[in-house]
Amino acid sequence: MELQSLIYLFGTITFAIYVGLALWTKASSTKDFYIANNKVNPIFIGISIATEWIGAASFISIAGTISYLGYNGTPYILGFTGGFVLLTLLVVPYLKKFGKFTIPDFIAQRYYSNKARLLTIIIIILASFIYISAQMKGLGIIFSRFFQVDMNVGLLSAIGILFLYAIFTGMRTNNYTQIAQYIIILFAYTFCAIFLSLQLTNNFLPQLAIFSTTTFDFITPIQTIKEGTPFLITLDKILLDFGFNSYSKSLDLVNVFMITMALMLGTAALPHLLIKFFALTTVKDAKKSALWALIFVALIFTTISSVASFSKINLLKNVQNIDYEAYTQGELINYDGSTNNGKWLQIWQNTGFISWIDKNEDKKIQIDGTANNELFINPDIITLVNAEIANLPNWIIALLISGALAAILATTTGLLLIIVTTISYDLWDEFIYKNNKKHVLKNRIKKLTIILIVFIIVVLATFFTIPFYSIVQTVTISFTLIAATIFPAIILGIFDKRMNKEGAFFGILTGFIFTFCYIVYFLFFNNSIENMSNYLFGITPEGIGTIGAILNFVIALIISRLTPLPPKSVQRLIQKIRIPTNTKKKMEL
Repeated sequence: MELQSLIYLFGTITFAIYVGLALWTKASSTKDFYIANNKVNPIFIGISIATEWIGAASFISIAGTISYLGYNGTPYILGFTGGFVLLTLLVVPYLKKFGKFTIPDFIAQRYYSNKARLLTIIIIILASFIYISAQMKGLGIIFSRFFQVDMNVGLLSAIGILFLYAIFTGMRTNNYTQIAQYIIILFAYTFCAIFLSLQLTNNFLPQLAIFSTTTFDFITPIQTIKEGTPFLITLDKILLDFGFNSYSKSLDLVNVFMITMALMLGTAALPHLLIKFFALTTVKDAKKSALWALIFVALIFTTISSVASFSKINLLKNVQNIDYEAYTQGELINYDGSTNNGKWLQIWQNTGFISWIDKNEDKKIQIDGTANNELFINPDIITLVNAEIANLPNWIIALLISGALAAILATTTGLLLIIVTTISYDLWDEFIYKNNKKHVLKNRIKKLTIILIVFIIVVLATFFTIPFYSIVQTVTISFTLIAATIFPAIILGIFDKRMNKEGAFFGILTGFIFTFCYIVYFLFFNNSIENMSNYLFGITPEGIGTIGAILNFVIALIISRLTPLPPKSVQRLIQKIRIPTNTKKKMEL
């Protein structure tokens, strides 16, 4: 079947599944909406967390970013997965025992401060805003290329679907729908990776590709690399011969460490993930869910580095030094008799994500790591275009698109839900009107107001971009803000009985102001991507959250020791939650 027809067919089937599950499991109460009424199996929650976690950054962008950065891209794998370990050991058991189902709720009660609650609300909305902007870019890529509609039309349609879905369903629907989405994501990503691995190596498991040997001869400007050469050696030789940096050489250990730590700390305190654990009844179940989530994430993440390396070889193997016109017309034949169809190139050029400039006017495509390079590919499309470069079957390409849509839908709806929860519960009910019940607006007016606010946030996020940043780098900015602010407050709130409201508030404020100002200055006023020496100690904005977290800890500890002890009731509460139990006691709402 023709590719475009398959894309529409796969898209229709998957959306029908999501709608059917939404109608079947629609939230029937407030408790259902926010935490699924505490009645979800831990394995299901683990799948749901993994699905929401993957998103556009993991499914679409990480492989492309790693293919450009080489080993400097490892923080995006190490940080994301390592964060789940911190989440499981240091955060989930204690927050679950605490009994609140939002982070601002925890901050407000632990630090007996509505000022701290308000500051946390602002940070969560800002971080979610940046996170959503990255997902919207992913949707723009998919709709502009594969559904062949104007990007703005596609984005507006997607926004409408996502917005209504998140507002009118809730956590219960989100959890069950994301199980279906994960199945699609897993099959889409791994099937494509397996086909690529079989094409380039003697191993069908992409996770083991770096330990495998190649199945092809490759002629570079310098040498012929014979079939049977170890894959990683082949990759490095090809890249070096074409003027690129070695794939396996780490160039920036400082930022590798800083970004990894920022992602780990941010993951451990990410609000839209933590709220899912409160859909469970016991601490033991919460731990199980975190472990299952790590396993389900690992099934995808252990494949990403191989997909990134496949893309480099595929591009140079199939596209380097071939006639542009013949390639885009699908007229080229490989040495083994197969068709080398390059119609994808012209289609992607029309979207603006790929450009070709014939610098030497020889009508051939020249790809290298020098100033003479003629083909420029946005790293965010590498995963999607990889299957087309390799001339994989149309059904694989269509399945890959369905998987990308599933990943983006899952993450975006989760983010919209946490924004709705933060505005409706934390800001509206618990901050603005908690002590002023006579002024509470009618429920319908409240809903309409919140919907309007969220809609404005989503629209603004759709058109917000960080210059020169990929989707995964944009997501990392969101994580680094969370790492610098919320993570220290949670950890100190659990493990330091001496920590009081003054220390927590000024710690969060310091981490936020330092990190936010650093990000804004170096991304929008003095972009230093080409000159790393402009950064403070050479640390990029993605990794600055690690420094922000350190400042947060230091300021909070100092101020808390210079100001009065927290109330004895708070100290007793801390002592209680530091000894997690598997009680079936219902959460306090």
